Amino acid sequence: MAQARAMEFLGRFNDDLTRVFDEALGTQWAEIEEMTAISAVASLPAVTTRELAELARVNRRAVSRMVARMSADGLVSCRPSDLDRRAVALSLTDLGARRARVLEVSIIEFFRDNKAIALEISAGLGSNRFAPATSASAEPMELLRRVCEAGVSLVRFMPDAASQGRLAARQRAALVQVVTGGRVRPGDLTSSLGVSRGGVAYIVDQLCAKGYVVRRRGALAEDRRAVILEATDAGAAAVHAVMSGIHEQREMLADLFFEIAQWRPDTVGAERASEAFSESAARHS
Repeated sequence: MAQARAMEFLGRFNDDLTRVFDEALGTQWAEIEEMTAISAVASLPAVTTRELAELARVNRRAVSRMVARMSADGLVSCRPSDLDRRAVALSLTDLGARRARVLEVSIIEFFRDNKAIALEISAGLGSNRFAPATSASAEPMELLRRVCEAGVSLVRFMPDAASQGRLAARQRAALVQVVTGGRVRPGDLTSSLGVSRGGVAYIVDQLCAKGYVVRRRGALAEDRRAVILEATDAGAAAVHAVMSGIHEQREMLADLFFEIAQWRPDTVGAERASEAFSESAARHS
């Protein structure tokens, strides 16, 4: 029961974190690989496309597409690496740095507001052993990057058809709710996914077309006209694969979320980030 509740909170934590990214970067349900890339460029001194491929666990072609999108959005610039002239190094542009400061301020607040959920996740997944000692002054973007890397690791437990481009972030979130929720109506997804009824209809259409969900009528005795969403065997297998991954990596996840629950931002650093964000907002208002 505790582990099932932890998995529920883990899904909620991930969805809320995605919304924080969207608000800071102007995206719509950012993919976990892109979240990992942005947090890596913002928290590491010099990231190459090769390193991004390892962190996001995608091939070079996928990294190239991701970098092209970030470049087109004006967030990153590319140059030959100082250490390896064959590699491409990424750095934030002025716009990217401003967005990263907005993200950092939002992440500090997000971690503060979700300590209780993080502790629930840690307690539900962890063993009785003591959690490792952690630094109270860990950089928020560095901690964020490790959270994103853990998310990438879990997504990779999905079957290849579901994880390699066939299921977008919102589709995965909807599928998880259908599999774990029981008797889910399309309207139930509106608030949890943060989209309109038309948006939900499109997401469900995509899941049905890909063979992960079917629409059922007459499943409710009290309302025979109601449409209920049911996962197919393939859809259930994809979600259960992630659950298996959570179980397999439960100790790592328990430690990570215990760190979030105990995390305290460096006061000076948090104030500087907030001041930089305010100054940037004032200059561009």
